[in-house]
Amino acid sequence: MASWPVYANPAEFAQAVPRWRKPWHNQYLVMFSSYWGGFITDPALWGVPPDDHMVHRGDAVFEAFKCVGGRVYCLDLHLERLKKSAQGLELPLPAEMDTVLELITEAWRLGGADDLLIRLNVSRGPGSFTVSPYDAVGSQLYLTTAKLKLSKPEVYEKGVRIQTAPFPAQTVYAGIKSCNYLQQVLAKKAALDAGADYVVSFDQDGLLTEGATENVVVVTKDGQLLAPSYERILKGVTLGRVLAHGLEMVQEGLLKSAGNRDITRAEILKEASEIFLTATTFDVLPVTSWDNQPIGDGRVGPVAKELKNRLEKEIAGQNPFTVDLKSR
Repeated sequence: MASWPVYANPAEFAQAVPRWRKPWHNQYLVMFSSYWGGFITDPALWGVPPDDHMVHRGDAVFEAFKCVGGRVYCLDLHLERLKKSAQGLELPLPAEMDTVLELITEAWRLGGADDLLIRLNVSRGPGSFTVSPYDAVGSQLYLTTAKLKLSKPEVYEKGVRIQTAPFPAQTVYAGIKSCNYLQQVLAKKAALDAGADYVVSFDQDGLLTEGATENVVVVTKDGQLLAPSYERILKGVTLGRVLAHGLEMVQEGLLKSAGNRDITRAEILKEASEIFLTATTFDVLPVTSWDNQPIGDGRVGPVAKELKNRLEKEIAGQNPFTVDLKSR
């Protein structure tokens, strides 16, 4: 029988911490836990109680957003979506959410890096291993910061390959950014196993939905910038900014239209001149191959390039969509 250590007191636990440090911890910076009541700067000590309903039931919501050069991008939009997601699960926001900007600022200071990926998780809280939400002691906030990992420059020049998910997306709770991502995990695995970079799903009606953690945008040959209906997808914050810039391009005569509607696979195959993904970490990522078939002429298109440039300028500037932590 294997012999495992037993940690019977805090001192024995503390002595074991150096053995728990892993290489990927070098990317992690700071965690705030309302359950522990403070900040944790050693990633080897990060933890969530196993009876927290986020852990054993996925009963939680989250947001992930970035800080570039000490500026947090689209914070208000992410917090607004977090609130709506929590309302969708009838999950009360913890009191710590009232001071979330102060918590983010302090985590940024403690972490000592200006380019971050910030994640907020609001859980149902610890208390029993049942499925009943009434057994939890109360909602908790877990905030983590990590070094922002950017895509390699060449992917924006060559584009990425996407694969259709092998099963239809379930869209009942599509508008809630919950911690239940099993469907997305299995879809992503199927795409990677097939040699693709990303996965995209269609629903049971054969209509385009989204990727595992990304939104999908189609540019038609006649200049329409299209995203799926918000009834079928999570309303991406980056996607919202892309569509807003798309409307500016319509006014400038660079596009015919920009908006949301249902999109069929047949329409994509027949009409698409460009396809790209949108997400917090990479902004706009061109797609040049879908199910091993080239998109358009198989090269990165001008609309994706233009939208990425506009987002980068917005993220780097002082405007209503950035919060400068250095000035706080």
